[in-house]
Amino acid sequence: MKKAFVFVFLLVIANLLSAQVKIYIHLDTSIHTSFSGRLILLTQNDTTKFIGSDISPQASFALNIQNWQPGQVQVIDDRSETNSVRISDLKPGYYRLAAVMHTEQETRANTSTPGNGYTRGEFIFHIPDNKIAEKHLYINALFKERPFRETERIKLLKLKSPLLSGFHRKEIFLEAAVVLPDNIKPGKKYPVVCVIPGWGGTHYDALAPQMRSRYGMGQGKEKIYVYLNPETQTKWGLHAFVDSDVNGPWGKALVEELIPYLQQNYPAAQTPDNYFVMGQSSGGYGAAWLQIHYPKNFNGCWAVSPDPVDFSNFTGIPLYEKDVNAYVDKSGNERGLFLDNGKPLTTIRRMTLDDDFTGPGGQFQSFDAEFGTAGADGIPKQLYDRKTGRVNPSVVNSWKRYDLGLYTEKNWHKLSGDLDGKVHIYAGGDDNFYLNKAVEAFALKAARVHSNAVAEIIPGANHWSIWSADFTKRVQKEIDARIPE
Repeated sequence: MKKAFVFVFLLVIANLLSAQVKIYIHLDTSIHTSFSGRLILLTQNDTTKFIGSDISPQASFALNIQNWQPGQVQVIDDRSETNSVRISDLKPGYYRLAAVMHTEQETRANTSTPGNGYTRGEFIFHIPDNKIAEKHLYINALFKERPFRETERIKLLKLKSPLLSGFHRKEIFLEAAVVLPDNIKPGKKYPVVCVIPGWGGTHYDALAPQMRSRYGMGQGKEKIYVYLNPETQTKWGLHAFVDSDVNGPWGKALVEELIPYLQQNYPAAQTPDNYFVMGQSSGGYGAAWLQIHYPKNFNGCWAVSPDPVDFSNFTGIPLYEKDVNAYVDKSGNERGLFLDNGKPLTTIRRMTLDDDFTGPGGQFQSFDAEFGTAGADGIPKQLYDRKTGRVNPSVVNSWKRYDLGLYTEKNWHKLSGDLDGKVHIYAGGDDNFYLNKAVEAFALKAARVHSNAVAEIIPGANHWSIWSADFTKRVQKEIDARIPE
């Protein structure tokens, strides 16, 4: 028995010694700071593509580092954490490489957060047939604070929130871009449309003509647009301006702090019947949630391709079924996600594991924080086991209060007067994340209680193509029709 153990031990050591594929990562001489956090090495086996251009990341490797000092080298080898294969198992060929140092901050990982380090430039790595290869990379750049270039029409709003600062016990700021009408008339007060962007979107998007055009800025009646930042100072992903046990009272802060500030400092209307909210994807859910939970503060919502508004179909997962698994259906088939012409490009399992590998703030982590509660360690309780995919019924039960279909069905009788004609929810019939299925489920519940909430499927549109020029014009006409004369 002892000899067998020694043999196995020596075999393991021999395998480690024979693995000659190594990446050495240095801090460039231009970097004069230390780092603590998570170092990620990304690979791409098609060197004609940029890393991150595919929906499913390729082989990635990671090290958790404390106090990385200039002059010290970090080594990626078979002992490094990986999202798929060991580095020595990479096939012979050419790879594009990039490394990012995610520092320990109160922001989600995989972002260009100021202070994060990265390798700037092109790094190609060749692994020959004999699998003996080394490469030296250099963290040679730091992400910097992006300047917000104000114009005559677009202004930066940054407001300290007493509500959120009290909740988090540190300074928290509300951020937005205020887009003013072309020709402001002295003394006139303008209707206000709050816009919540989807995943990856911030108030900086208001500087892009394409984004202003998507939401109809400049069309129809003159209005002020407030382009909100839905992921300010949160490590768990987009808070989407939803009041949350984990993220804090973002909706309340918007209603009780940001809107009054607008009314005092901009030519903004003074009455709630001149306030509207719209959003895309995660921001679409936030827009619907705000309207339904603050029915007297907004005169209409337009939720486009929203995150699941009914949890009976949560990106293809039937949460309320017994013994449901997030990764596989009852037949054991993997649940696909990110549809392209009806075919999934990835799976919920792959997407979850890749997000968790990178660090806090992935899509499903954001759901855990937005809809759930935190454990004793402060980390949001997970909807499903990350290894097995088994859904936790107690977590599902804690999420139910955020199921807008259930909430509408239960409360419409007392909310109908305040929500009459205000709720507009749209999804493309070919939504890439099955979000149309949740909108359809919401529509059935709304119909059962004779709600006049609009829950409509746009045929042939996907998650993004729903924003055609005609659809944008339609939304603008619907908003304009609700602006008081």
